[in-house]
Amino acid sequence: MNQIEKIIDIATWNRKEHFEHFSAFDDPFFGVTVNVDCTRTYQEAKDKSVSFSLLVLHRIVTAAAKVEEFRYRIQGDRVVCYDSLLPESTVGRADHTFSFAAFEYDPDELVFIRKAKVEMERLQATTGLNKGGTFHPNAIHYSAVPWLTFTDMKHPANIRSGDSVPKISTGKYFREGEKLMLPVSVTCHHGLMDGYHVAKFIEILDL
Repeated sequence: MNQIEKIIDIATWNRKEHFEHFSAFDDPFFGVTVNVDCTRTYQEAKDKSVSFSLLVLHRIVTAAAKVEEFRYRIQGDRVVCYDSLLPESTVGRADHTFSFAAFEYDPDELVFIRKAKVEMERLQATTGLNKGGTFHPNAIHYSAVPWLTFTDMKHPANIRSGDSVPKISTGKYFREGEKLMLPVSVTCHHGLMDGYHVAKFIEILDL
């Protein structure tokens, strides 16, 4: 995995002007936050005795990979499309610090969760950010913020490095009638995609 599927021909790309316009911005990222019905996924996590957060992460990455634009990355003067996405997340520790983590994606949710839990337990016994094991070009950066039911989210972005990785966060779920709703924040490079592509992701996201 982690292979470039194709290189976008910017000269003939229908987003050429959009890409050039927004790439010149100091901060070319845009973001939206949507409340997503997570009732079924929450119940499945309870029934299977697995981590709700990891089950959500697996379904987020699976959905994002189905929208081609979420696999676009800027590399130098090129735009490339990867064949897959790698979930990179934050892992909290008892002392309220966190580590970055890269989880091996597996189409089987339970296999993914089992391997991710092993990696989380390893990182929880360490210190620091574990930067050496993360920041893959085809990553999706994910963070769970289970303490807050937020309505917006601002992510740090290393613009000068050419960062173009989508960033997805989830907040504290809340009840809306009979449903459990989960805030999902999506932040993306506007040169690579628009609100339409984020809407496609939310439509595909099956929680």
